[in-house]
Amino acid sequence: MGGQDLEATKSEHSEETTTKRGYRKDLGTWSVVFLALGAILGPAVAYAPVYTVAFAGPIGILSWFAAMAMLIPVGLVYAELGTAWPKAGGVAFYPSRSNGPLVGAINGWSSFVGYLLVSPVIVFAVVEYASFYYPALYVNGLLTTLGIIVSEVVLVAVFLINLLRIKHMGAINNWLTVLTIVLIAVVVIGLGFFFHAGTFTSSAYGGLAPFGAVGFFTAITFTVFGYGGFRQPIDYAEEVKNPGRSIPLAVVLSIVISGIIYAVLAFVFVGAANFTALGVTNWGAFYGNGSPYASEAQALALPAIVVVSIVVALIATFKDGIIYYGGAARVGQILGKEDKYFPNFIGYVSHRGVPVYSVILVFIVSLVLVALGRSLATIIGLMVDAFLISYSPGAISLAVFRKTAPNVHRPFKLPAVSILAPIAFIVTNLMVFWSGFSAIELVVPLDLAGVVFVILYNRHNKVSGKAYLYGAYLPIFLIFVVIYSHFSSTSFGGINLIPFPYDTIIFILVTIVFYYIGVYSGVKGSKYFKRIQDTTS
Repeated sequence: MGGQDLEATKSEHSEETTTKRGYRKDLGTWSVVFLALGAILGPAVAYAPVYTVAFAGPIGILSWFAAMAMLIPVGLVYAELGTAWPKAGGVAFYPSRSNGPLVGAINGWSSFVGYLLVSPVIVFAVVEYASFYYPALYVNGLLTTLGIIVSEVVLVAVFLINLLRIKHMGAINNWLTVLTIVLIAVVVIGLGFFFHAGTFTSSAYGGLAPFGAVGFFTAITFTVFGYGGFRQPIDYAEEVKNPGRSIPLAVVLSIVISGIIYAVLAFVFVGAANFTALGVTNWGAFYGNGSPYASEAQALALPAIVVVSIVVALIATFKDGIIYYGGAARVGQILGKEDKYFPNFIGYVSHRGVPVYSVILVFIVSLVLVALGRSLATIIGLMVDAFLISYSPGAISLAVFRKTAPNVHRPFKLPAVSILAPIAFIVTNLMVFWSGFSAIELVVPLDLAGVVFVILYNRHNKVSGKAYLYGAYLPIFLIFVVIYSHFSSTSFGGINLIPFPYDTIIFILVTIVFYYIGVYSGVKGSKYFKRIQDTTS
């Protein structure tokens, strides 16, 4: 017994040393807030405020506040999950424990795809902004061969950084995020001197809402590109000093602060817009513009603001690239480590705390995506939908864990879970529906390809067929989304068999039904698959 106790002590000491080396709790509340803000205020700073206006007209400014209210419940769902069971890349972990291997495979793959698509978006943002000074990089809304080569070089730089163990990342990110906000303020002040209130309601450009309610809903969906980083604190939960306090606060503050910043950026852009000088005739023409703020500043003869707008975009994109690339690698690593959805070696973490093979996998796939994507506009819709689809099962996971793991210590507990959890599920799926059939018909089949990874799972985790049966709700729901979107109104790319707004109302009702089916399936089938820890630690 003495020898066993000694070995146990050695094992505990080894584990403690590894934990101290790899996961130090160095992030205080404001570091976590800035981590989320740093991820949110990325390349979206350069495009998202303008694109929401391009989709909806001046009323698109309000889409940031509408999305803010819709996304906070989603963020708080993950705040409870991330503080109760802190996991790097945890977004790909919770659904497999709540609803089994089938849901885990689809959602894990969807999360991985969403993160993967960020890499090309980031390098496109860098190159498209650089094309303001080097037009040969980006012609007629697409990257040229030279532009693709430069994009790949940028991707290589991000890849090499992710192979390093980045020390003091929190402090560096704090400074870069503060610098980003300061430079944004400079752009806002500069454009503010040319503000004209009449631009908002000018009949020459369609008035306040030239594209109606559909344009506004589309703008709300697009804001996810800006807000997406609110989930990053969940991926870093193991390094937070007081996750129960810091993570929920960081989620809410980051969404609110960034939402105000994006809305202000959109507001000053609209107020300073000079259609004649910019050579456009309607708000929709701004979609796909490689450098909207620099273009507007140039049209207003503000060379200093041109430079600042490009610099802020590059800084914001640089820090965002590191954070999201690391997120993709973490999701890939947990898919290889926890349940072996990916090959076992993908779960390997080096002595420096780097998921090396997952980082390499992300690099290889990103190289291909950059070469095929050709522009930010061609890939951004797919990225947004992939993220949204991976968000939605979290609400069901939370409701299931409340029943199957009631004894676990929850530093943060979502209030009114019976109301807010289904709202979170509805919101994420509604945003997918509003994005339109053209994106849905591509993303959903891509996400369903995750079923293939169940084969790898089953090689390492022999489970009853009922485990897959109780996870069937998700693929059935996703297939429904594709078919229903096809028959929806032309407003969302359908054939108008179900006109607007009835298509949205019916979709909400069906989504509620699937939420409760998902919760029932998770609770009822929990004995057939791996369950999450239920302790009072």
